[in-house]
Amino acid sequence: MNSGCFLMKLRGILLALTLVLSLAGLACKEEFGGLGIEVDTGEGKVTKERPYVIRDVFKGGTGELAGLQAGDKILSVDGQELTGLQHEYIVINLLRGKPGTMVTLQIDRGGQVMIIRALRGRVLLQ
Repeated sequence: MNSGCFLMKLRGILLALTLVLSLAGLACKEEFGGLGIEVDTGEGKVTKERPYVIRDVFKGGTGELAGLQAGDKILSVDGQELTGLQHEYIVINLLRGKPGTMVTLQIDRGGQVMIIRALRGRVLLQ
C-alpha cells in the first residue's frame, strides 16, 4: 500500500469533515504556539536536494520579529537536524509548541548559516 496515497485520501476526508463541521458551526477550535511562517510542506522526507524552506513570513508574526525571511532554509530545530525527517513531523512536533515558548532554529540564508531564536506566538485554528 502506498502510504502517501492513503495519507492524501485521509487528508481529503478530514478536510471534508472539517468543512462540514465548520458549516454546521460545530468545528473545534485548536490553539497552539507557532512562528507565523509558511513552509513548503512537500511530501516525503527533507533531503539536501529538497530542504525545508520558508515560503512566507507573516507580517507582525513572531517569525518576522525574530528576523526569519522567505527563502530561509531551516537546517535544525532546537538542535535536531531536519534531514531525513517527514515534513509534517517537523511542523507538528518541532515548530509548533506551547505559546510563549522559545525555539532555536539553525538556518541557511544564501549560504550563510545562522542561529535564530524565536518566540512561539498564539495561533488559533477555527
